Parts: sequence; C-alpha cells; structure tokens
Amino acid sequence: MKYEVLKRSHLKRNIIIAVLVVALISAIILNFTQAKYRVTESIPLIQGTINFSPSDLNLMAVYLNKNGDTISSDKVPHVGYTLNTEQSICEVNDVEDETIEIVYENGLLNFNGLGNKGTKCTAYFDLIPDSEKPVINGINSSSDDTSIIITVDATDNIGIYYYYYKLDNEEEVRSEEASYTFEGLEKDSVHTITVRVEDAAGNEASDSKEVTVGLKGGTFILASENAPTNSTTDWTNEGKGITYYYTGNPNNWVQFAGFYWRIIRINGDGSIRMIYQGTSANTTGTETQIGTSTFNSIWDYDLDDNMYVGFKFTNFQVHGTGTNSSILNTLNNWYASSLSDETKYIDGNAGFCGDRIPSTIENSSNGLGGTGTTTTYYGAYIRLYNKGTSNSNPSLQCDSRDIYTTTDSSNGNKSLQYPIGLVTADEIALTGITWNNANTGSYLYTGEYYWTMSPNRFDSEVDSPYVFYVFDDGRLGSFGTVNGIWGVRPVINLRSDVSLTGSGTTTDPFKLSVE
Repeated sequence: MKYEVLKRSHLKRNIIIAVLVVALISAIILNFTQAKYRVTESIPLIQGTINFSPSDLNLMAVYLNKNGDTISSDKVPHVGYTLNTEQSICEVNDVEDETIEIVYENGLLNFNGLGNKGTKCTAYFDLIPDSEKPVINGINSSSDDTSIIITVDATDNIGIYYYYYKLDNEEEVRSEEASYTFEGLEKDSVHTITVRVEDAAGNEASDSKEVTVGLKGGTFILASENAPTNSTTDWTNEGKGITYYYTGNPNNWVQFAGFYWRIIRINGDGSIRMIYQGTSANTTGTETQIGTSTFNSIWDYDLDDNMYVGFKFTNFQVHGTGTNSSILNTLNNWYASSLSDETKYIDGNAGFCGDRIPSTIENSSNGLGGTGTTTTYYGAYIRLYNKGTSNSNPSLQCDSRDIYTTTDSSNGNKSLQYPIGLVTADEIALTGITWNNANTGSYLYTGEYYWTMSPNRFDSEVDSPYVFYVFDDGRLGSFGTVNGIWGVRPVINLRSDVSLTGSGTTTDPFKLSVE
C-alpha cells in the first residue's frame, strides 16, 4: 500500500513539472515573437540611463570626440557633450538599421524603434566647445565623531563633469557627485579639505577649508531639530559662504557667558552669529539690551561730513576707520567687563557689516556726498527702503572695507579692538521685518527702539547722517539721525569649533559643553 501511494505522488509531481516546462517554453516563444511590441525598460549605465529591452540591444561602444581625439569611454557622458547622430549607428546582423532612432537628452541615452533581437549600437559624442571656468560658490561641511561630510556648491556655464576631493595631503578622490564623505577619522582632529571641480572641457576651479571632526559649532545646530532652514550667501569665504538664517519666532536660544542670546544665523564659515537677549529668557522690554546710546554723539553739525554714519570713521573718507563711534565705545566697554574672559570662544574673523558703499548720490559734484548740497544713499537704503517704496531685497554681501573685524583677523578692515558689533538692517529684513510693516511675531521684536549698524543716508542740505534702527512696534526705521538715543543689543560670533549641547529651547538652550 505504501508503494502505491508513493507511485501516485511521483506521477502527480511529474505531471506538474511537465505543465510548467510547457508553459515556460510557450512564454519564451511568445516573448521572442512579440519583441517589437514590447515597452522598453530603463537600465542605468554607470552614469546616465539607456532605455531598451535587455534581450534586444547590445551597446558595443561609447566614443567621445574630444579636442580632435576620439576616446573610448566606459560610460555615457552626463554633461558637456552632444550626440553625434551621423557617426552613431545601430546594426542588426551587421547591417545598419536606420529605423532605430538614438536620442540623447539630459545625460540619458534612449533607443527608439528597437524590434529585433541582437541589435548592436555604437554611440559617438562631440565635446561642446567651452573656455569658461567653473566657479565654487561654497564648501559646506558637517561631521560626526569619525567622519566629515563635504557638500560643494559649484556652478558652470555648461555643467560640472567631475568633483575631486582631497583630505590633507592624501590622494584625490574623483566623483561625479557634489557630496563626499571622509570616514575613519579621529574625533577633534583638524583636517584641510581641498575640492577641485572640472567641466567636460577640462576647465577647473578649486577651493579648500579647514574642518574639525565632531559635531561642533554651527554644524551641531544645523544637525539639530531646531536648525534654521532658510539660506543665502554671505560675506564670509570671500562672499561665497552659504549662511542659514532664522525667521519667525524659533527655538534659537543660546546661553553663553551668563547671558541669553538668539541665533541670527549660521555664517558661511560655520561660526554662529547671535544677538543679546538679556540675563534671562526675556523676549521683550529693556532687559533685551545692555542700555541705550547715541550712535554717534561726536556728530559735528557744522562739519557737513557723511563720515558719522560709520561704525568707525575718518574725516571725509567713505570707508575710514580712524575713530570709534559712540555706540562702538559703549559696546567695547561692555565687552571688556562682561565677555573678555570668554574671548577664546568668540570669532573675530567673521566680522560685522557696516555697508558704506554709496549706491545713489543726488546733486553731487565730488562723488562722495561729503560736501555741498548732496544726498548720499547707502546700499541698505536702496535695497530696503528706496525713498519710501516697498523695497525688500536684503543681501548679506559686504565690501571688505566695511567688514569690521579684529586686528588679528585675516580679512575685513581689521579695525576692531573687540569682536563685537550690531545687527544689520539686511539681517533684520531677512526675518520679514520691513520699514512699513510692524512685525511683533519676529524673534527680533522686543517692544523697544534699538540700533542697527547699517548706514541709511546722508543729507548734506540739512547736514544730517542717518542710520537704520528698529521701532518699538517691530518696523525697520530709516529716519534715525545718529544723535538719537536708542537701545544697544550686542552681536557676537561664536567660533565654528566650539562644542555645544542643548536643543535651542528656552528651557534647554544651546550652550558650550564646557559650561
């Protein structure tokens, strides 16, 4: 009986196998006979994509016609080339099939009209003539305790072909991606990262930056749940730094040196720019400032000189730095008494912008607005106010002559005794505050009048220098003569390599891990 059951089981199994074999053979025959009706598939080829039915096509070769030479390539070029349709060919049984169309768009190679098994194609590409060099706009970095992630912002008139990454003096690593990770590094070790970019024609650009391994400074904040999400470029890294700034009323609190601060932005060099908020987590009132001051009580009404709009100034010099303004003296005194012991954590190289480039000068004969009946309008005025119109085009670019940095800095005008300044009108405008729009929902609103360090204009007819300030209702004011008495809110930059803890809330503010 057992034997009979076993025989039946074998018979049943054999029948099932036979049916499956017949079905498989039928499917294969049907697949070949209907090849020309199939929808093509997409398969990546190292870089770019070839669309075809796998059993139909054999891509025999890819050739690049470059600078008079024909170079064999193992990939379809993703940028910088055009398809040479006259040279490119598809063959069936060694005979050209002119019904097949080869299409190349956005780095993708497509074959239209495939219908025969065993089609063989060869693609030729011509280099696009190009003599313009790429530009590296910025190098961003982030890090954990063992690795550094580099992201490159680079542009080219046609496109970037290769990115080269180098750690210290090690060999370059070539990639077609704008991001690369160096791994297996020691925590707190400092490395120089060099990036080189190249377009298809061989034009190059390079840049480098120093990075410390471990989540520190601005990197720590950008990796947190309360990171700023808005970005633009600023004056750091020769005007190519990508800065991330806050708007609204975010969790951007910092506790440092016994005071509370609000982060304005993570600068393009990774340092942390923040504004004084008081001895506790105050949001409004006089506690948010260290006191009041004129911007420049030294103003001589009879001298008829536009120098008094300067954070520092010199007689009849647009970008002079010979004399401190009154408000700078106020800031220096407070720094000496409150922050001098913390200087090792404060960055003196990021600087502060007091943009004194005359953008428009009316009725001027000398081009400076310093004498005669002239009115000089400075950059921030044109960008944000412009004679009462609804302008709001803030920029964080700044002429190096008006970037106030400390005497030991490597950039800027190197004129500050201490690394301290004020917020700029453009930084305020980036949060949504404008000259005619009260904004009590901004973290920069305090319910008090306070100064910025951005020159507004100089009206020689009434001998009046004006500097931007913030109204008590949150508006950006443009009629502040320098002898007005308003609040002083210090701004400093924490170094990019400080170690931080916290989450940015009022109960768990960002703070130095050593505090």
